[in-house]
Formats: sequence, C-alpha cells, structure tokens
Amino acid sequence: MLNKFLTNISNNLLFNKNDFLLVAVSGGVDSVVLTDLLHQAGHSFAIAHCNFSLRGKESDDDEAFVVNLSKKYQCLCFTIRFDTMAYAQRHSLSIQMAARELRYQWLNEILKMYQMKYLLTAHHLNDNVENILLHQIKGTGIKGLTGIPIKQNNIVRPLLPFTKDEILQYAREHQLSYRDDSSNTSDKYQRNYIRLNVIPHLQQLQPQLLKVFEKNIQHFSEAKNFIDTATQNTLKEVIQTNKDIIKLNRFQLADSIISHPQGHFILFEYLSQFDFNDSQIKDILRHLSDNKVGLHFHSKTYNLYFDRNDILILPCKSEIFHTEYIAHNIDELNLYNNKYSFEIIVNSSDVNLKEKNIYYINADALAFPLKIRKWKNGDKFMLFGTNYLKKLSDIFVDKKVPLYLKNKIDLFCNDNGDIFWISDLGLIHQKYKVESNTKRILKIVVNE
Repeated sequence: MLNKFLTNISNNLLFNKNDFLLVAVSGGVDSVVLTDLLHQAGHSFAIAHCNFSLRGKESDDDEAFVVNLSKKYQCLCFTIRFDTMAYAQRHSLSIQMAARELRYQWLNEILKMYQMKYLLTAHHLNDNVENILLHQIKGTGIKGLTGIPIKQNNIVRPLLPFTKDEILQYAREHQLSYRDDSSNTSDKYQRNYIRLNVIPHLQQLQPQLLKVFEKNIQHFSEAKNFIDTATQNTLKEVIQTNKDIIKLNRFQLADSIISHPQGHFILFEYLSQFDFNDSQIKDILRHLSDNKVGLHFHSKTYNLYFDRNDILILPCKSEIFHTEYIAHNIDELNLYNNKYSFEIIVNSSDVNLKEKNIYYINADALAFPLKIRKWKNGDKFMLFGTNYLKKLSDIFVDKKVPLYLKNKIDLFCNDNGDIFWISDLGLIHQKYKVESNTKRILKIVVNE
C-alpha cells in the first residue's frame, strides 16, 4: 500500500517532499493509516483533532488518543473543543454541517498561522461512492457524479484511490491502534444509511461496485471537463471577472441562453459550480430578460444579485463585515482597516483638494468615540453644498450604487450619530466640510 500511496502522490502532483503538511485526524482507522503512511514516506506533518463534544467521554477519549498518537510520531498536535450543538442551533444548521463548518474554519486558521502548504484528509473510495449516491438523491447534476476531488485548492485527499478494506488491511498488517466512532453504526444520518443499507445491497448485484464507480468517476470527470469548456465558450462574451466579483451581462446572457436549445442546461452547469440549486436557477432564468433590479439569490457559498445591466456573483466571504466598530481615538481609528489611513493635521496649508483618494473632514466638529457601521433603512445625509437631509437610499439610487455594494460601504459617524463621510462614494457631510477657520482637520487617505 505504501508504494501505491507514493505513486498516487507523484502521479497526481499532490504535494512535495519538503511541504509541511497538516493532517486532520479523528482517531479512526482512516486518519491513523494516513498518518502512518506519511510517517513511513518521510513527510513532515502536524496533526489536528476536533473534539465536537457530541459523545461525552468517548469524544474526550478520542482527543486523548490523538494526543498520544502525536507523541508516537513526534509531531506537533493541535486540538480544540467545540460546543457543536449550540453552534448548530445558533446558525440553524444540522449537526453534521455545523461540525464541518467549525472543523474547516479552525483547520484553515492553523494553515495560515503556521504557513502550512496543504491540509490532508483521509477520505477514501468508499466515501466517494457514498458521496456520489447522496448527491444523486439530492440532485446535483453531472458535478455530483464526479465525486470528491483528490486535490482542491489547499485540501488534498491522498487515500481517495484506496478502499476501506485496503485501509483496514494495512492497519492490521502494521498493528495500528485506532478508535471506533460509535455514531458510525447508527443509520439516522443519511450518509450512514447509504453506507449501512444501500451499498451492501448494490454490492450483491455488482460485487465490483467500488471499482466500477472508480471508473465511472474518471469518465464523468472527463465529461464534466468537456461540458465546462463548452459552457465557458458559450458564455465567454458574457462573463467578466474582477477580483472576486463575477459579472454577467444580463441581456447578453438572455440572448445566449433563451435562444439556445440547451439553454437551461448551460446555465445550470455554469451556476451549479457556485452551489445554486435547480429551483433557483429556474427562477434566475425566468427573470433574465425582464427589468427587475434587486433580486437576490444565495447559496451556501455565493450570493447572486440582479443589478441594472448585470448579474453579479460574489463569494459569501466578501459579504462579511464589521456591523459596528467604535474608535475612541485616532490610533483605534487606524486599527479598523488597512484600506484607510487617518491623521489629524493642524495646518490648512497641507490641504490639497486635488489629491486623489484623500479626503479632509472638519475635526473641530468631531468628537470621539467615532463609529463605523453599514447602511440601514432610514439613514439620512446632507450632501456637500446643500442644507437639507436626504435619504441615503435615494442617494444610492442617484449614484447608481449596485445592491451588493450598499451593504459593504463604510459609514463614518460622529458621536452624535451624524454620518460625516461615506467611504466608497467619497461623500462629505455639509456640516463637516473644512472651512477657512477650521483649526483641526481629519485627513483620510484611501489606500489603493
């Protein structure tokens, strides 16, 4: 098995000998075998274990086992305990989804903190078959037939070509100790139900079921690559990408899709990569050619907005922001975000209104603490050169601010609640403009 393991790493360019790796270790046979194989192959690695606090003493014993395992292999060991039940309730998630989110958030933090190259998980061929069957029950199209990728960004699954029987055989031959998770014997979870009740019946019909699926995964992966290329070619005039924002011209898209005999299929294949489901895609297709603005669809990973001329797709992470940040002094103001730099100047001769991305606020009219927040209904603002308050929502319409951007714009507020500066629009409140008699000036530099 070691030779096959090394060949798999080499043929698929999974990682290099000098890469420092992080291995997710539950204590079960799969992750223990993966750890031993890496040790036998001479790779440098650390192990990480999540205690989800779901099985009482059994969970604690798993954690203790993994800590001892790290001593055996003389490697770094990271452990953490989660209140998974509380997290699931707070975020309206299933226990499995909550555990998955908590696990990957924490593991990615370790990767960044210790500058590790890859995260390794112990998924194997049986897991892949279960995954495919589960996806087909839920309805994920061709993507669901391609299984779990062996390498996806910084996540690598080097045991994917191996069956569970091969893994168990290796553990027996090398006398490896491991932990059995009692929850794996319960079929109340969908994946367990498929493993315990569906696959054994299918194997009675086809004893070589796992190998057949392995070949099918290869065939469907090739078909998916072909379809992806054809889809991109069909939509290449429609798609623009700017950093993490994907922009589709909605009217060109309508022309390309509605008149195409496989229009729904093309749109499904394109949007399903962002985890939008068939029902959502049908709704998106239905609204392609109308003039509605502000429609919003969200998947577990992406948000999709109908703007005036475009459809915008953004990863959910780009929607994360401070709901409110309070700065008690200029130093705390500079800690908010490296997008901005702040300083107080007292010489008005230093003011150059022609400088790009630099704004000047009358600091005499400000009083700490200052607050930075996002837009909310009812906000009002006095535009420069006017003497009346105008609804911020109307200003956004006048300035043709896209829906997704409204929720990202930073509003800088005085201690009395006035919004004195609107960041992305560069708007300064009339009451806070610099006058000839202004003594103290807040200089704001927007760093590109």
